[in-house]
Amino acid sequence: MKPDFDKIIDRRHTNSLKHDSCDVVFGREDVLPLWVADMDFPVPEAVIGAMKKRLEHPVFGYFTHSEAFYQSIVDWMRRRHAWEIDKDWICFTPGVVSGLAMSVQAFSRPGDKIIVQPPVYHPFYYVVERQGRVLLYNKLIRGEDQYFMDFPDLEEKLKSGAKMLLLCNPHNPVGRSWTKEELQKLGELCLKYHCLVVSDEIHADLIMKGYVHTPMASLSPSIAGNTITFMAPSKTFNLAGMASSEAIISNPVLRKAFFDISNGALHINMGNTFGDVALEAAYTHGEAWLDALLEYLNKSSDYLTNFISKKLPALRLYRHEATYLIWVDFSALGVGHKALQNKLVHEGGLGFSEGSIFGPGGEHHMRINIACPRSVLETAMERLQACRF
Repeated sequence: MKPDFDKIIDRRHTNSLKHDSCDVVFGREDVLPLWVADMDFPVPEAVIGAMKKRLEHPVFGYFTHSEAFYQSIVDWMRRRHAWEIDKDWICFTPGVVSGLAMSVQAFSRPGDKIIVQPPVYHPFYYVVERQGRVLLYNKLIRGEDQYFMDFPDLEEKLKSGAKMLLLCNPHNPVGRSWTKEELQKLGELCLKYHCLVVSDEIHADLIMKGYVHTPMASLSPSIAGNTITFMAPSKTFNLAGMASSEAIISNPVLRKAFFDISNGALHINMGNTFGDVALEAAYTHGEAWLDALLEYLNKSSDYLTNFISKKLPALRLYRHEATYLIWVDFSALGVGHKALQNKLVHEGGLGFSEGSIFGPGGEHHMRINIACPRSVLETAMERLQACRF
């Protein structure tokens, strides 16, 4: 049966960060929450069925990751991304952000320089700064309708002795699905200057029609040997609460160093029983559900794009290539960033992700999460149009 993404599911009073924290984040409970990156859709029935089956056994003690767990990841990468990986390359992580933090800890020292490409997912900043490393900004170049990497500036940052680059592929929040050529150039530069690439590819499965995802480590054995890749079913199948992700590391030296942190120092390489079950079920049986989701998200993206283009032409949109997050530029309105957020929240009742949290270049932008029933998105756009700018 085709999933019903139009169905409204009340997530309030379920300890949902997205729905039950609006008073803390926005100062009022009744905003329409289109901010934090999870979806308001039910997970695939196969995932629920697998978890119910596991519940039939009454013991929930320590466990090991099964062969089927690892094989589901191997098979998914082959089917969805034409990427051949070995199961021995896979290390469990409880989340991509924790994986990024462990990478910083494992492969750099306090005072080392680490490159990020703002505006970018805000945890990229604090996993670096809170561990005493130094951030270098290789700011993205804003084109007419999409962003690009600034390669001359990147090379200057690499020449300065940067030890690591945190790559967002696909990019959150600007929605780029980086091309093979762009990634190849980045990978070769990082090899030239001995800078490790740590690639957050959590949105890899959420690619819009007409675009493809290229795993950074799929480009060549040499680039793979200088790359740590993080993926997860959490964004793809709405399983963020399961805390189950994977690091893929072909280089045995890097893999051992990462495992020494995750297992030896922190002892967080196990996860939880249901996260394990959910990951395996989603990757093994979730493909048809994902295809239906992508069809729905493409239509939602088209709806938002058409609405804003026709009825709110002062707002600037970028080409939406990946993720279910749309990056919108409000700067032409001439409203200060704090005043803009205040108006959207208190006049429009809208809870978007404030652009400034994504760092330099994020000011006067908002990130809108379209992974909700179409009727909710339509209400949001009507409220946005009703705001008196």
